[in-house]
Amino acid sequence: MIIHKLILRNFKKIKEETFLFNNFDLIVGANNSGKSTCLQALAIWQFCIDQFRVSKRKGSRGTQVVLPNFTALPLPEFNLLWTDRTDRKASMAQGKRTQAYIYIEIDVYWKDENGQEKNFCVAMRYQTPQSVYAIPKLEWEKFAALDEANELPRIVYVPPFSGLEPHEKWLDDGNIRQTIGKAQPGSVLRNLLYRVTDVENLPVKDNKNWNEIVRRIKEWFDVDLMVPKYEKKMSTEILSEYKSNGKTYDIISGGSGFHQILTLLAFLYGYDSVTTILFDEPDAHLHVNLQRKVVNYFAKHAKKQFLIATHSEEFIKGVDVNSILSMMSGKPMRVQTTDTILKALSEVDNIDIVRTQDSPYILYLEGEDDDRILSAWAATLGKVELYHRYYPYSLGGGSKARMKARMEGHFKALRAINPQVNRAILFDLDKESIFHPNETHPVFNEWKRRNIDSYLLLPDAWIRAILRELGQAEDNLFSLEYTALVNDFFAGQNLTLPKNASWKSVQANIFQMVDGKAILFENKDSLFHQIKEKSNGQLLINRSKVASAMTRDELHNDIEKFFENLEKI
Repeated sequence: MIIHKLILRNFKKIKEETFLFNNFDLIVGANNSGKSTCLQALAIWQFCIDQFRVSKRKGSRGTQVVLPNFTALPLPEFNLLWTDRTDRKASMAQGKRTQAYIYIEIDVYWKDENGQEKNFCVAMRYQTPQSVYAIPKLEWEKFAALDEANELPRIVYVPPFSGLEPHEKWLDDGNIRQTIGKAQPGSVLRNLLYRVTDVENLPVKDNKNWNEIVRRIKEWFDVDLMVPKYEKKMSTEILSEYKSNGKTYDIISGGSGFHQILTLLAFLYGYDSVTTILFDEPDAHLHVNLQRKVVNYFAKHAKKQFLIATHSEEFIKGVDVNSILSMMSGKPMRVQTTDTILKALSEVDNIDIVRTQDSPYILYLEGEDDDRILSAWAATLGKVELYHRYYPYSLGGGSKARMKARMEGHFKALRAINPQVNRAILFDLDKESIFHPNETHPVFNEWKRRNIDSYLLLPDAWIRAILRELGQAEDNLFSLEYTALVNDFFAGQNLTLPKNASWKSVQANIFQMVDGKAILFENKDSLFHQIKEKSNGQLLINRSKVASAMTRDELHNDIEKFFENLEKI
């Protein structure tokens, strides 16, 4: 009974989504991309199935679940399970405002031994922060029929490993499930190992499952795992030890990777009746060499289904591409190559994915200052809405060739996650020997001046920026000092506007050749530093302040052309 489809509705960040599974799948993605969400939903589905088995309630409301008994996963209150924490929706009926419940639905599909598809949907209705109702959506009769025929999948969820306790009392299955549901599998590791050996009428020497665990631990860690010791009605705790170099140690003496592997093997061999095992980041604490061995080992156990949430490069490299389900975009997608997903994991951050989901446009810039300048110009041109549709991505400077290579790699990775994303690129002119894009292409943009700062070579804009900072009028005696400083600076640099020219269309060679970044902001005698020195450090006229002070008539045609290209894209 292999689960091949899961339909989720109103669960956590998922409004509605369909997951298609194989017998062995790695569910990969960045942090908070939803890898664990589908595993947790399946764990809740199994918890509800177990509740239905012991429930005496057979009504339409289902069976009540209170938070202290909820062992599927750790949770402070139930409405955290609902999308946007919203469990009801308001509506109008016959002129009256009513509230309708929003149900979480976890619909699981599988095929029986004859290949016939079957499904069972668990619904959840919110009651209070401490209680919900679990409801068999297809009625109790169908549940009873499937359960009696033993036709329901059996799922076990293994959360990321937690710390091991120094002592461990024997626990029954309910308490073990509760501890695991609190994401503390390390606290019951000895119980899990003892469970493998505690088989009625089966001597340990004939216990194939236990002997297999012993062989794996010997092969991977070169230690001899000993049979857990516990005498019912006599012992106060379970003793679990191993031998190394002739000495005996409690398993707590082992490293975190050793504990992680013991946990995984204990779940695999301690739950024979389970059909689907959910591993959440089993690569944690494992050396890269061991990661490859582990994923290969579990992939060979075809009798059980494994759904594994991971972002381990070694896990991804160790499986066939058909076994990779990507959650990088927030939606489940099959990838074409393992290189694609590895590139996406290494190149693309969560913020890149989130920012390009609702508005699939990214703008590659040389630095963050470029974004601040463009934001100011967008406001002046009335293009704020257009500009905000783009996610500005800083390439961090450096050579144009290096930035172009970084941009191509990042965009290829992002496109693998979100095929709908479009890009625009904006580079400085830099040196003549560097490549130049086709001017007719709207995607690859290049300034016709040396850098974006060179479009801030406007004395009037600098003066307005200073006056705004001072909160003074232009004819104020104090401000006249700064007006004179600015005008003298531009005259000294021979950067005055030619006769009959306008700032909007000026094409004088000097404006194209001069390094605006250096003479306006970076040199020791730059205009920025002269103003700062004259004001005793009080006036800091940065790029965005000058850009914001420019009027529309002062924005060069090159700038308007760039925003026109953004509209074309």
